[in-house]
Amino acid sequence: MRLSAKFAPFYWMAVLVFASCMSAVGQEPSEPLDVAFTSKLDGTEQRYMVILPPGFRDDTPHDLVIALHGHGSDRWQFVHDNRGECKGSRDAAAKQKMIFVSPDYRAKTSWMGPAAEADMLQMLDDLHGRYRIRDVIVSGGSMGGTSALAFAALHPECVDGVVSLNGTANLVEYPNFLEAIAESYGGSKVDKSEVYRQRSAEFFPDRLTMPVATTTGGRDTLVPPDSVLRLMEALKKQGSPAMSLHRPEGGHDTNYEDTRSAFRFVMENRAAKRSQQQPILSVSEQPMTIVCLGDSVTGVYYHTGGHRAYPEMLELALKAAHPKAIAKVINAGISGNTTRDGLNRLDSDVLKHKPDVVTISFGLNDMVRVPIEEYRSNLEQLIDRCREQKSQVVLCTPNAVINTDGRPITKLVEYCEVLRAVGRDKNVPVCDQYVAGEELKQRAPWTWRLTMSDAIHPNMDGHKRMAEELCRVISGANVSLDAVRPPLPILQRTRKQLADGAPLRIMAMEPVAAMVEAAIRQHHPDAKVELTTWAVAGKSLAQLEQEANTQVRAMKPDLVVLTIPAELAVANDEPTVHSLSWIMNWSLSFGLQEWDCVVIHPSVLTPAADPGKDSLIRKLVHAQHLALIDRASESESAAEIIQQWFKGDLSCPPQ
Repeated sequence: MRLSAKFAPFYWMAVLVFASCMSAVGQEPSEPLDVAFTSKLDGTEQRYMVILPPGFRDDTPHDLVIALHGHGSDRWQFVHDNRGECKGSRDAAAKQKMIFVSPDYRAKTSWMGPAAEADMLQMLDDLHGRYRIRDVIVSGGSMGGTSALAFAALHPECVDGVVSLNGTANLVEYPNFLEAIAESYGGSKVDKSEVYRQRSAEFFPDRLTMPVATTTGGRDTLVPPDSVLRLMEALKKQGSPAMSLHRPEGGHDTNYEDTRSAFRFVMENRAAKRSQQQPILSVSEQPMTIVCLGDSVTGVYYHTGGHRAYPEMLELALKAAHPKAIAKVINAGISGNTTRDGLNRLDSDVLKHKPDVVTISFGLNDMVRVPIEEYRSNLEQLIDRCREQKSQVVLCTPNAVINTDGRPITKLVEYCEVLRAVGRDKNVPVCDQYVAGEELKQRAPWTWRLTMSDAIHPNMDGHKRMAEELCRVISGANVSLDAVRPPLPILQRTRKQLADGAPLRIMAMEPVAAMVEAAIRQHHPDAKVELTTWAVAGKSLAQLEQEANTQVRAMKPDLVVLTIPAELAVANDEPTVHSLSWIMNWSLSFGLQEWDCVVIHPSVLTPAADPGKDSLIRKLVHAQHLALIDRASESESAAEIIQQWFKGDLSCPPQ
């Protein structure tokens, strides 16, 4: 469902009320969602099923189960089949409120060949973009059990647990379905020996350090158990958490109880590992002040829409996790700062607030201006001075970045390690934002890329994730801030100019410029509108990016309205992301937002060109924390949609 533009400004206030009531409703799993995507490997349409858990909430991270079907079946097997391994898998996921996903992964004769592997990676990336996902458990039966082990061996960085039901761990020796496997793998065992070996988990027990549970039958001739039994012995010898449920008289099936036991083992081991991560604060109803000291990634700048950054998001996260807590978070981040600057302004910007907790996040500027030993010394001095004032300290590594010559990742890693060493030496907890970002980058590289405003600065989606991680470290609570929208009303500068009777300077892309002026005059007939039309016809995204750079901040308008031509917004690649991000970046003031900025989706002007709810523009506008005027139905004209949106926002009471 898409939201009518008329009611969009009021929708998100309702969301906050609705979210608080979610725990009392939705106790049944959702109807399966059949999701289609275009494979980046070969351009074919591929599909996977999603079942959201009972009481699903978008303000809570969820674990994920991927259930891989057997030979001759497809994505529907684990969704509808009621035999033991299928129903047991669904019920195990539902009980733990996990998202349940069943992909085709090249359907009937997959065996986790190269194409299926590529689809799995792309699907995982897509899922991390759709939901806040914590742990990933890969499971399956028969061919699916084999594929679960194979994928975990191929990509251990993407997997937190494995449940393999009646699979094989050695495709080099496996004697059955040879023609189907050869077709999937691109050749026979002789022709493609390395492909078969790479997908044989028995050869790579050192990669399987996550919890692994397997079921096997002694009389299983379709998928003999020997290789899995050998693998499980190897895992136990190396100290990995492993459970082998072997039934000597069993055949090629797993009953409901054994399926549930296998999942229970993996889930309990994951829960035990998480329970070892103790929070640093016991959040109570007593007032608590947190000051976040740092550089431009901490401060409020255009990268996050100019209203808030991760410190402000941290306050929302703590209140969501602990509704009765009285937590005040103060942002003390300044662009360009290093640990030297942090020391110079510690008294005036931090300690004067008498904080209970001080978070310290420097490094991206230090790595280019402050020698590493001085960086270490400065961090130690910051800690000592905070402790003298009875403030607890949390050190934060810098966020993960896109590699550049100016800030190479290899050098950033060195500074991160120094910060961690200071934390160990001074007994100070560390919120490892760099590791959290790198883990997302490894599991979902495109999702991670869309959290970045530029090479080093996260956008608001990145800041939300940083706040979630910091909230987890501080309070032990896992929350999701994905549903948090920009503060209402959107048009704060516009409303002020109209209320004061002052000139309203608008810079708007064609062909919506006249529609925007008409929409404002519909609500304020006597408005003193000074309209500058931004011509876009015949220009590339790179040209629009350059014009945004040279024109918008120089003009300092009261309102900027962007609409990207539909034909320019179809690609889902790095150049398009870069240009779209910087068109928005340059359309905002450098620091705290001085003027309003609204984006109109191309579908408002060209309904037939709408690529769907997950279009790149929608993702980037959400990530930047800007307002999007979108199409709700094909019957409305562009002028009507724009008029309704402006009327709604200009009438919206302040939050």
